[in-house]
Amino acid sequence: MTVELTAEEKTAIIQQHLKSIAYSEYNATLSLAEAQAVASPSAESVASLTDQIADLAAQKQILVTELASL
Repeated sequence: MTVELTAEEKTAIIQQHLKSIAYSEYNATLSLAEAQAVASPSAESVASLTDQIADLAAQKQILVTELASL
């Protein structure tokens, strides 16, 4: 027996993922601000957090595209 998810169920799952990414993105943004606020910011930490924010934006875009296709 094959069970198919409805468009509404898929939408709910994608929205949950988008919310999770929003939390992660906000957390990374705050962490980046904190990392840059110290007297001698670590270039490695700043670069890592900047990369994380870019990755999260890319993930969000994939989910938005998937949501639009439903």
